[in-house]
Amino acid sequence: MYSKVFIVILVILILLIASPSLLVLYHLTDFSNDNWRHLVDSGLLLDYSLNSLSIALAVAVLTFILGFSTAYLTTLFDFIGSRLLEFALVLPFAIPAYIAAFIYGGMFDIGGSIVNLNIMSLGGAIVVMSLVLYPYVYLISKAYLRLESASIIEACQTMGLSHAKILCKMIIPLSRPAIIAGVSLATMEAVADYGIMEYFGVKTLITGIFKAWYGLEDIAVAAKLASLLMMVIFALIIIEKLQRRHKFYKSSGRDFRPIAKHKLKGLANILAFAWCFAIVFLGFLLPFMQLLYWFSLAYEQVIDKAFWQIFAQTVSLAFTATSLIILLNFIFSCSQRFLKHKILKDKILDPSIQGIKLNYSVPGAVIAVGLLYLSGLFNQYFDLVLTGTMLAVIF
Repeated sequence: MYSKVFIVILVILILLIASPSLLVLYHLTDFSNDNWRHLVDSGLLLDYSLNSLSIALAVAVLTFILGFSTAYLTTLFDFIGSRLLEFALVLPFAIPAYIAAFIYGGMFDIGGSIVNLNIMSLGGAIVVMSLVLYPYVYLISKAYLRLESASIIEACQTMGLSHAKILCKMIIPLSRPAIIAGVSLATMEAVADYGIMEYFGVKTLITGIFKAWYGLEDIAVAAKLASLLMMVIFALIIIEKLQRRHKFYKSSGRDFRPIAKHKLKGLANILAFAWCFAIVFLGFLLPFMQLLYWFSLAYEQVIDKAFWQIFAQTVSLAFTATSLIILLNFIFSCSQRFLKHKILKDKILDPSIQGIKLNYSVPGAVIAVGLLYLSGLFNQYFDLVLTGTMLAVIF
């Protein structure tokens, strides 16, 4: 009896979580809309797509370079300030990408701290996003590199390979799962960021979604653009999986020994510190100091009763959403571990849970478009209004 009730609850949860994405994908095949034809005929759709693709590829390359190089240096080498930088390199996560864009935009405009550099462009957006998103690659790669065995590096050294050759021929290929995971997270977040694109004036699929939604008041076109963005992201994930299909990665075995850090000296010591510090400075210290300066000028006008109300609402929203996320993950994990019905588990439950995991790759704007349709259904059949409520935000 209890197992049947549990299965019904699981099915309802899976359908509820997947419903916004499914509702958006439903509109992918309808191209009869006049506004949609205008997007295609005017070349706007092509511009949106090319800019989104450029951002995805450029952010992937830059976050790989920034994230993996710093993970490699702080894990395998000991240099000036390496222990402090090891933790400091995570700090750019503390500044949301659109906030960093606003700060850099303010510093480089005519009345800012720094002038004579046009950062309000596609290239500027790519650089700013890479500076705050590289910790995805850094954290995952660093955790993976710590699992590498010293015997692998020693075997390479006995063959006369230099550090550079060991890095290119052994460490990077072995670290591919970590690199792909970190780069994928950074890329998906970059493609889905509306704040930076709107502020920097870059036309992408995500800005097209909001333009159709608010500017044209055409939710159908917004849904088509959203579904197109979803398909692009899913295609990237599938291509990577197909390319990796028969390859397995195992870096340590019974002879595992932790890697002993190699102490850098001379110029190499200075360069390693300079590289890591420059990334921390540009990704966190510089924007944080600018924020502190602006705060010192305006804190009397900012810190008032309304501020504390917003703060309390933000904390309660974060706590509620996080609690629900933990609860849902606990339910799904338990179901995968303890459900005894093998056919139901292997053929239905596991693929469904793997499918809804892809929701993480779906931009929030896409989910919001799907939620509008879902809200309409709830309002029609259950007289329940979701749009514009805290419940919708938590969902």
